[in-house]
Amino acid sequence: MKNDTEYQIDEFLFRFYRKRTASFLVNIYKAGITGASKDIHRARLDVKKILAIVDLLRIVRSKSDKDPEFEKIFKKLYHASGRIREIQVNMLLLTRAEFAGYDMTLFNNDLLMQEKKMTLEFLKVIRKFDEQKLFRIEKRIKKEVSKITSVTLQKKTTRYIHSKTTLIQELLENGDGEENIHKVRQHIKELSTVLSLVFAIKASDNLEMIISRLNKSEMMIGDWHDRVILADSMRIFLEQSTDYSESQMTPVKECHQIIFEENNRQIESITLDVHKAIIEGMPNTR
Repeated sequence: MKNDTEYQIDEFLFRFYRKRTASFLVNIYKAGITGASKDIHRARLDVKKILAIVDLLRIVRSKSDKDPEFEKIFKKLYHASGRIREIQVNMLLLTRAEFAGYDMTLFNNDLLMQEKKMTLEFLKVIRKFDEQKLFRIEKRIKKEVSKITSVTLQKKTTRYIHSKTTLIQELLENGDGEENIHKVRQHIKELSTVLSLVFAIKASDNLEMIISRLNKSEMMIGDWHDRVILADSMRIFLEQSTDYSESQMTPVKECHQIIFEENNRQIESITLDVHKAIIEGMPNTR
């Protein structure tokens, strides 16, 4: 027989799921009308929170694979909104004072064209979105959350933290290549998102400390990762833009080179800082 705590966990997770799916549907249909970046971004954040519940259920059930049904529903939409977000971050980065001395008009115009194209792609995905699939899955979510007990939640969460930190440590020990750091960031984001949901269910000082360390590390890698994406976008622009003169492209080339070199210089310090925060600084979770 379930105690009051179990019923509270059950009710909290199901209500959280319903609230997030309702918010998601409002935001995608609003985005379909306005095409506004803020509405697209809000829908993307809702997807993250919905997937956090799915991931938590997967962890509690000790399943290693992602939920294919949810992956199918959200994959195209999440990809399109993510690409838009990357373009917007690129444009925002270029407004920093460090880039004021470079004429980035051509590259900015290209980013605006990409944003327009991807927004149209996002709107197409919205029009094809089948919300009935989301409602059908709701029954399964309700059934799954009813199986979660406070003891299982604590035990599985502890195991999940240890598993993720072990993966992060292995990646850091394998070298400080760009691909490794990107994978570390993904693991940190997944861990932080799920633990934030667990913290909302049952707060603890230990969990709060872990989430704080994860968020600081993710922000540190995130800033570097944004600049990596900017450098990649510039590289692609330079490779594909053949209609401009050498003098027109020179500011973009110079700016790209500076960002590329700085990104490479930062990798080693990022690796050391993340290791200190996540591996050495993490409270004992075993």
